[in-house]
Amino acid sequence: MSTSSSAKLADGAERALSDLGLELDESVMDGEREQVRPRKGRPRWLVPTLLLLATLLSMTWAGIAAWSPADLIGNAYASNSLFEVRRHVLANWIPGLVFSISLTVILGAHELGHYFASRYYRIQSSLPIFIPFPISPTGTCGAVILMEGFKADRKQIFDIGIAGPLAGLVFAIPMAAIGLTGGSPPQTRGNSIHFGQPIAIQLLASVMPTQRMENDNGDVSNVVHAVTSISNEAMSPMLMAAWVGLLVTGLNMVPISQLDGGHVIFGLFGRRSRPLAWLAYLGCIGYVIYTSYRFGQPEFILMLFLIPLMGIAHPPSRNDFVEIGLPRQILGAISLTIPFLCIPLRPVVFL
Repeated sequence: MSTSSSAKLADGAERALSDLGLELDESVMDGEREQVRPRKGRPRWLVPTLLLLATLLSMTWAGIAAWSPADLIGNAYASNSLFEVRRHVLANWIPGLVFSISLTVILGAHELGHYFASRYYRIQSSLPIFIPFPISPTGTCGAVILMEGFKADRKQIFDIGIAGPLAGLVFAIPMAAIGLTGGSPPQTRGNSIHFGQPIAIQLLASVMPTQRMENDNGDVSNVVHAVTSISNEAMSPMLMAAWVGLLVTGLNMVPISQLDGGHVIFGLFGRRSRPLAWLAYLGCIGYVIYTSYRFGQPEFILMLFLIPLMGIAHPPSRNDFVEIGLPRQILGAISLTIPFLCIPLRPVVFL
């Protein structure tokens, strides 16, 4: 996900970014030319590197806990013993590492796609900032970069916005295919969690041998089967990493505000993208209402409150009237199907 520094941040948030060393370099005018002058303070790479390491640990822990860390911690507290925690660590540290490294590759590719596209256009951007979240099933809230989006024109915003999702999918789809055909799921005695599979993984499963069964002659052969939901006891680490990567990509490609999808529709339609953004936001409200009524699980309700803080519509660019050309229009239109392909109707079911 890319976030423009033109977003309306409270003074406290701006000071917090500055204290962490995450603010962008200072732009100064030298005659008629603009130059970038590094701000004084801690190195720009320090905090992103520390957050990356913390997120790796957090995601490894999520894999060790079979993507149910809150359940594992709750059981340890109830039994007043760390025995189950120790057993999970000894049994699942390898699947945990495979999961965390695989997901880091997917999320890192996504953010580096934004980063290198912004650097190509000489738009200031931060290094990828990973966000650890140890009590969540995935161990992370994803990653972001900060950039000076107001200095990019319409075509540049389109390229920067779409570069991240495409780069992430280049790794997520092969990992999903590998994860469907093999990999050792983590061992657990906790409550079962089922992960609803997005259409993208269901399509992969429908054309790949994803299960080994014995036929009438006693021979073991690969067979194709439908995959709509997979429990945490059966979810291979690489498939889980791909599942998270696809979900994050799908959410980022919702065409609202300064999400990647918001950058794409702004590139496609310029200022005319405003009503489309509002229509997409109303669609998200409808989705949350439906899942709340149908399943009793209001997934993503927090996003409905956070997105308006950035504004529903995309902010203006340096030049809103630059044409993006037919190839980008086709690519942008196709990319708008990503949320439908990558977001499961019911992502998580706790049993």
